[in-house]
Amino acid sequence: MEQIKIRIIECELEYDEIKESSPASDEEIQELTSYFSLPLPKELIEFYKTIGGIESDEIFCISSAQNLTQYMKQRADFAHNSTGIIDMIIAYWGNDRPELQKYKLLTLEETEKINSNFQCIGWMTSEEDIEESSEYVIFDQNGNFTNIYCHQDNIKATTDQLLDFLESGLPERSLENVLEELFERAEGNLSRWD
Repeated sequence: MEQIKIRIIECELEYDEIKESSPASDEEIQELTSYFSLPLPKELIEFYKTIGGIESDEIFCISSAQNLTQYMKQRADFAHNSTGIIDMIIAYWGNDRPELQKYKLLTLEETEKINSNFQCIGWMTSEEDIEESSEYVIFDQNGNFTNIYCHQDNIKATTDQLLDFLESGLPERSLENVLEELFERAEGNLSRWD
């Protein structure tokens, strides 16, 4: 997580791009755990305890444990209110993604299976299509992480990839590796590189 810390510090001090997040307490992590259908990987717990979160106005939304818990509480009354990747994609679009809510691309059974197997901790958007797509950070029961791209005009490509992951499992990647890749991708969008 050291390289991620360095990137966040640079953004905070030089350009105030990343909002400060307080490291999570054991109690905050315990409360957040109840919203996930899988145990939190050790690396994610370390992230919450040492970094807190990576949040900016329009680019990153990898929430701190406290902010993600608050977000989940706000969604408690929605039909699709889990931390599963399908429900989080729906949430990203203001709870208005009929292709997923009306089971046009996936059956109810497939949706439930994907949601329970792949938990989402946040997303990153890019400046050129900020209102059309996002990359979501997910993890599985083995503690592997990956980022999955979803564009509003081709959600089927995302659901197909998730169905493939049900068969193959996620690639063996760390959270730090995924976040490093997302920072690389954000270089053109954060003002410190302009």
